[in-house]
Amino acid sequence: MSIKNIFAIMISLAVMSCTDTEVTNELNGADSVILPRVASYNYTSGNDETAETKEIGILHACLFENGVMTRVYPYIDPLAGIKIDDSKGRLYMVANIEGNNSASFYDIGMTEEEWLSTTIPHAGGVNLTYMSGVIDLSDVSHGVLQLNRGVARIDVNVSGEHDLSVSAIMFRNVAQKSYLNRRHTVESPESTGYNDVTPVIETPLTGSTYGVAYLCEQASENISAVLTINVDGETVEKEVALPSTLKRNCVYTINVFKASVQADVTLSVTDWENGGDFNLGPNERGLTVDVEGTSFPANTEVDADRRGIVLSHYASDFILSVDCDDELELIADPEFPMTVERIGGAENVGKNLFRLKKKIWYPGMERVERKLMFHRKGLNENYADDYINVVMSEHPVKLEGLIHFEDSASFDFAKYIDNELGVFTVPESKLITVEYDEGEDEWVKLDASGQKVRVIGGWRPNDKTANGRVQKARIVISNSADGSEREEFVISRRNWGLPVTKLNDVWWCKYNARGNSKDFADQILSSDDPAVKAGKTLYDYLRDCTAEEFYDLWKWQYQGKSTQGLQVIDDNGVLKLEGYGSSSVHINKIDPKTFAPDGYELPTHENFNRIFESKEDYVWIMWDGGHISLWNGGTNIQRRQRRRNDVVVGTVQPTDLIYISMYSQSQSEYEPIVWYGSAAQWDANGIKHNGHYNNMLWAMYSTGGTGWLFNGGMGNLFLAKNGAGTNDSRLVRFKKSDVEYIY
Repeated sequence: MSIKNIFAIMISLAVMSCTDTEVTNELNGADSVILPRVASYNYTSGNDETAETKEIGILHACLFENGVMTRVYPYIDPLAGIKIDDSKGRLYMVANIEGNNSASFYDIGMTEEEWLSTTIPHAGGVNLTYMSGVIDLSDVSHGVLQLNRGVARIDVNVSGEHDLSVSAIMFRNVAQKSYLNRRHTVESPESTGYNDVTPVIETPLTGSTYGVAYLCEQASENISAVLTINVDGETVEKEVALPSTLKRNCVYTINVFKASVQADVTLSVTDWENGGDFNLGPNERGLTVDVEGTSFPANTEVDADRRGIVLSHYASDFILSVDCDDELELIADPEFPMTVERIGGAENVGKNLFRLKKKIWYPGMERVERKLMFHRKGLNENYADDYINVVMSEHPVKLEGLIHFEDSASFDFAKYIDNELGVFTVPESKLITVEYDEGEDEWVKLDASGQKVRVIGGWRPNDKTANGRVQKARIVISNSADGSEREEFVISRRNWGLPVTKLNDVWWCKYNARGNSKDFADQILSSDDPAVKAGKTLYDYLRDCTAEEFYDLWKWQYQGKSTQGLQVIDDNGVLKLEGYGSSSVHINKIDPKTFAPDGYELPTHENFNRIFESKEDYVWIMWDGGHISLWNGGTNIQRRQRRRNDVVVGTVQPTDLIYISMYSQSQSEYEPIVWYGSAAQWDANGIKHNGHYNNMLWAMYSTGGTGWLFNGGMGNLFLAKNGAGTNDSRLVRFKKSDVEYIY
């Protein structure tokens, strides 16, 4: 097994010393003398007060009075310092900048603001030793001026285990210019460029190596170190992110060592500032919201302890500022229902800004509470209190039922559907209405009862627009007081419809099922009814249509549980159903909606009985206008029958293809029901039985399996209750399923 799969090389970045304390007066006496001292790296060199001054080479100073440079002190002896008269103002010292570079900095009459904006270029990477410092003469008449090195020093400490060594280092995205003088906050000049810096390493680094590189003070993102590491004979290359703020006069130590973890080589970064314990942790309070720095969206609440925020159900897109002295990195949470990204850039260095984007919370979506977790850059551990609690409030309007808005403010059923679609629970402060685009039918009804509002999808009989088109409605939620805060939610369905007629409280489909019985596209649609297009009732259309048109309607039957229709064909002079075979399933015992398109179903035995039933098992239907007792004691049902003899199927010309109309004079606004279709097939001998092609066996929902059969011919046609078997084919005629709202 590869060593890198057993151990991990841990690289920790440590700031060893970064001394920022003000130096107090160290001299007593009458002479006003300012002595330079170099800010300490926490040397352990005893009490040698000259040790730090030995780093100083060329030393110059300049005096600013009332914000203007009034005097320059060239080539100062570091051990003697500067004798100051009664001058007041601010004294600046600059060390180790030679020749023309030095002279160009000093210009009598220069303003202090211009002086503080002076920049210095960096070749990058090696022995940048310049220093600068300032003392306010109004506060101290003689004392020590502290010089701060203008760069950050990079050390490398390599563990002695497993033949570890570092053969190369490259620093990426390093600023090439910095300010000459220290400023209140770490900034990089806008004019700086950024390059990669590669110090020369002649011999692989082991143990502790000081001053591997010197990088100028800078505030920028994406600073990193790429190390080429040798470990037990293998070479790996790893990148470690450096802090976005590199401070002057600080030592950053990259510690390369191994940890016994079963993972690939990994890196970690540890700050070690001011020479203290590097096991830094967050303050006990945890993270808080920077209220002044955050651009809160409307209706947002902040917890009293500023540990969390509560967002409304509306969409949000805002900048969250987190109050923390450390640089924060977002800990990714794939289940967090918002997008969160850090806002970087030089202008935001020292700030913890994050852009949060949340979609609108729709009706029916529940309240969600999540912790937005952060990691403090430079620390090894994550801390449980490093979070901002974020609450995404539920929508004030609740929603249950088939409608659901989750991914967008629209919901498409993508099929025909009617009756109850959903139920809104609406508080008194809200109002719910429905709107339509111009020209759209009002196919949705809102039924309110208290705070509950039912959304009901309707149906229009014989709708000439029901061709599968998309039908939309807008559910509008607004404030009940003034209609403000309007929210729109679109629901849509496919508007399909079959031609129907009504008899005895049942909406019967006019045409038999055909093709795939569940597919609207295979059926005769109300938008394309051939009889209506011819301006006739179906009964008259079957008289006047061509033999081919009659055959196309007449030829379809179904068997067993298959929704695919069988067609009557000529099989060597015998009329049979193409694809007919044995079946173990009885159509009449299947759920009535199994065979039907959405919104329709097989009629029940009782539905047929409303037209056919009498006290006898056999009911004669006289061809010249007899009648049977109407369902529920109503008026008579009239019937008429005709026949076609011109239809040819292959080489066979079946005779007396009877079609029958039934209607009630008391319901004359509806056209008659017309019964037509080929005879049933129940064995391999084809559809012709008892000398007739008119043995029309109808599919219906009947738990006992019984049904109705038309039997006989023009002069002796009668109805018979028929149990039939599982192998029997049947004609299928749908009815419209019960619907609450007809528009």
